[in-house]
Amino acid sequence: MRRGGSALALLAAAGGLACTTPAALPIGEPIGRPQRRAPIVPDALDHAAADLAAATLAADPKGVATALDGLERAETERRAEQDEPSGLVPAGIEAADAVRAPGRAGRAATERLLDRDDVDPATRERLQRWLDDDPLELARDRVGDARFIAVARLFNSVSEPVGRSILNTTMLPFSLGSALARYTISFAQEDSLPLQRRQALAHWQDFRRRYPDAPEVAELAPRIDDYEESWRETRQDKARKRAERAQRAGLPDAALFYARRALRYGEDENASEIVQKAQEQIEVRRRAFASALRFDESAPTPSSDGERAAVIAALGGSLPSDVAAAPEDPALADERAFQHATSLGAAGQGDAMWEELARIAEDEDSPMARHAQAELRDPVRHPYGAFVQARTAERWRTGRWVVLGPLAKGPDADVWGAAEYLLDLPMRAQGAALLPLRLLQLPWRPRTRGDTETAVHARQYLALQPQGDHASEVRDWLLSFERDRENWVGALRVAEGDRSASDAELDELRERAAEQALQVARAEQRSDMRAGLLSNVARMFPETRAGRDAGRDAREQVIEHTTHSIRLSRGFLLENPAVAGPGGLDLGPALLDGDPRNGELHPEGVSLVGGRDVKVAVLAESGDEDDPPERLDARLSSEQLARLVARLEETSFRNSLLDDDDALEHDPQRDVVFERARLGLGDDVDERPIAEANYAYRGMRERYGMVRGREAWLPVELVLQGSLSDLSVGAFPRLRPPHETPDALLYRE
Repeated sequence: MRRGGSALALLAAAGGLACTTPAALPIGEPIGRPQRRAPIVPDALDHAAADLAAATLAADPKGVATALDGLERAETERRAEQDEPSGLVPAGIEAADAVRAPGRAGRAATERLLDRDDVDPATRERLQRWLDDDPLELARDRVGDARFIAVARLFNSVSEPVGRSILNTTMLPFSLGSALARYTISFAQEDSLPLQRRQALAHWQDFRRRYPDAPEVAELAPRIDDYEESWRETRQDKARKRAERAQRAGLPDAALFYARRALRYGEDENASEIVQKAQEQIEVRRRAFASALRFDESAPTPSSDGERAAVIAALGGSLPSDVAAAPEDPALADERAFQHATSLGAAGQGDAMWEELARIAEDEDSPMARHAQAELRDPVRHPYGAFVQARTAERWRTGRWVVLGPLAKGPDADVWGAAEYLLDLPMRAQGAALLPLRLLQLPWRPRTRGDTETAVHARQYLALQPQGDHASEVRDWLLSFERDRENWVGALRVAEGDRSASDAELDELRERAAEQALQVARAEQRSDMRAGLLSNVARMFPETRAGRDAGRDAREQVIEHTTHSIRLSRGFLLENPAVAGPGGLDLGPALLDGDPRNGELHPEGVSLVGGRDVKVAVLAESGDEDDPPERLDARLSSEQLARLVARLEETSFRNSLLDDDDALEHDPQRDVVFERARLGLGDDVDERPIAEANYAYRGMRERYGMVRGREAWLPVELVLQGSLSDLSVGAFPRLRPPHETPDALLYRE
């Protein structure tokens, strides 16, 4: 926010009439001790700044002009005595411009202000960001991004096949023609209004709402109308494509929903046909459901006594005296077969039950066929069948990949997908010939989604039948799966269910599982949950090294627990002396002079631990930074705590303006603690674990080291590319498209 900010800064400067500057604390004296303060006498510059702030807040143009002239005269007199500028004149000009040049007129005034050489770097960056945040500027940038992306796609489509044909120039004409054809197909599939142009449209519409009388509005009107029409076509195309996919998937309700949405944007013959077909399918389904619920009076009715006797026998009960055992009715033969199959399962003969149900399911004329099919397809009722089916499907996919290679993946269902598949067919055929190479890659091929689905069914089977007929087979597969993905806790759980597992194998898995669980517990941020996880590790793995470490960590957490932990590292304090100095923590200079002989701050730094309490970590007697620090307790006054919080936030904001890598991070718990400190409520501590603030202010060297990686200024990169699937090697330049803006997600359809 630009307008009014400088007026508040001027008020703060004028408030120096009553401010005081404390002296630095020497080592050994507690933070927050009472200090003698000498008042600062205001001079002419302070009075002029106060007058300008008052006139700005009162929106008095004449008063602003008069006060600004007085401020400039006072600055000139001060510069005659001191060479260093005060920085109040640029802030005063910015504040005055908020009154003299409201609205878009302030852009020209801000540009003139940026031409001055006495503008603070952080203020300069803030004002430049305000200029760049103009809707017209943002729209122009997004249109430029869209144009560059279009050029980059064409350039990359040509450069890649040329570069990959270094070792095989005979394929260059075909690969180049294929690449251009694919580019043409992708261009035809592109939205009428791409993402970046949607953003430009939103910025233009925002500009029109904010400045309806601006002369640029009339110039933008035709472009806005064209973009809005393209945006309507884009939404209609997307809705129609979703309706077509839903229709191919056999989902008439979804197809009807998306087709009607497409028709809301305008007439569309394909969408109208989809609506008609979907309505017909829904009507057929409705009639089928209705007929299934009606009783067929023409069918022979079995004896009610025989029916009742069969049900009682299926439930495992004995026939009451008033129910006679009626002779078996031939019409209930299939029901008796289904009853017999379920009785086999109750007797522990699971395989025999599923074989009997499979026989019933194959008889299409049997009234119990659909019930048997439902049992067989239910992964909860028949987990082993689902396990075998998922494992077989995954093996089939792997086998197709080994034998066919790139040919294993078929074309997409639409016309464009088939065209791309035909264009890539020669290259796919060339890659399919490298069967020996894929056989070498097979042992290191990562697990796929199909393996994860198989694991779900395996766990379900072992949970229901831990000692079932196929438990050993399922357990061996699941144990191998968990080992491959290094889930040692899951592997231990599986191995403990195997009675044949050796003690040595279990001990190895238990050590690894304990170490994994300890890492998860230490990574937890909330103290109460971390304590619970550490206790669980110590209780579940008491004989392991990680279990003993977890117990020690749990005890230390109980002893050293603090309500909050907002840490200011030594690197951060060294890079930001304003926070460490009299305006912030007021640390003694010896703590940061790099000499451990007179006491030195540990890299852990200083922590705000709740209320007004502070813990200062200093080097131990050994002077080694790797040794645990000694922590000294101190307490700030309410005024010092509020001043420190203000200095921290001001410094963080300034750093974020001057360095893009030092972005201003948001943390709700920390912000609540700081707000309470500013209001003088630091002693009223919220001790709920959910309100615990854990945040670390770290220096830039601590984050990035001595040298930070920088993104190349030129949008061109040299790509070295190789593929084992088709033994291709290439080197080619590629245009790097601009990064999407953080709000790009809001403009996706």
